[in-house]
Amino acid sequence: MSALTARRILALVCRGLVAASGLAALAAIGGCSDSRPPKPEFQASDSRTMARLAPVARPLGQTSDAKLAYTHDLTIGLPPQRVNAHFEAARDRCLNEAALKCVLVAASIDDGRRPAGRPQAQVQVRLPHESVAPFMAFVTAPLPGEAAGDVVLRSQSTRADDLTDAIEDGGRRLAQLTAYRARLDAIAARPDPRVEDLIRIAQELAQVQSQIEEADAKQRGLNQRVDTELVSIALRSDEARAGPLAPVEEAWAQAGQTFGASAGSALRFVVAGLPWLPLVLIGVLLLRALWRRRGRQSAVTERTSSRAQP
Repeated sequence: MSALTARRILALVCRGLVAASGLAALAAIGGCSDSRPPKPEFQASDSRTMARLAPVARPLGQTSDAKLAYTHDLTIGLPPQRVNAHFEAARDRCLNEAALKCVLVAASIDDGRRPAGRPQAQVQVRLPHESVAPFMAFVTAPLPGEAAGDVVLRSQSTRADDLTDAIEDGGRRLAQLTAYRARLDAIAARPDPRVEDLIRIAQELAQVQSQIEEADAKQRGLNQRVDTELVSIALRSDEARAGPLAPVEEAWAQAGQTFGASAGSALRFVVAGLPWLPLVLIGVLLLRALWRRRGRQSAVTERTSSRAQP
């Protein structure tokens, strides 16, 4: 073998070693690429998925979007001569205080003008959430010139009605009716419609419009109950008005009740005595028979005595 041939063989071997080392390097690079972090596209997709799941995993203490309608009931005790003043103050506060945005729902008073009458009043208002506390503080506070003990909060209660389902159902119903009306309008707007079709469409539109107005009014009422709170205030006096004729007036006012109680007692006595009536009748008949027998015996004895005498 010549020296030239040996050099060629050595060159081929070197080239093979270089190619093998290159392939090994590429394999090493490929193996290292598996340990790299995910691609940015995959990370972005995961973040979007977690964002969609995040609202579901709410903490337990977080409040939901419930639609609640609150109602408050208060009973306030007052002296008999102060019920009218507090009634007028609460009513005028609702009507004249524009900042409260108050709506007077009902107001009534029984002044108890009888000498023994007990005055009482009722005020019912609807207020925004932020105005409830100031109004309740006003009606439970003494008026100018009154002592702190003149106004007593007898009872207070609050209840909440969950209107979430009713509002959601009403919204879906309203959306369906609106979409149906739009489809009817689209059908009516077609070119060259038949007269019969137009008449039917007009009748259906009138019916759908009536249903939409009814559903919309109901929805507004539900939303108003959620956006505001109903406050009912009862003003009571545990004391009766004093006067010289108070006992007479009290007796006259209770005359019907007294008569009814007495009539009931008499009726109960009669009903209780009915089972004993047959026994009483039998006893009376026996006594009468014995009395007659005794009378006859006395008559016979007298006749016998008269005959025996000379």
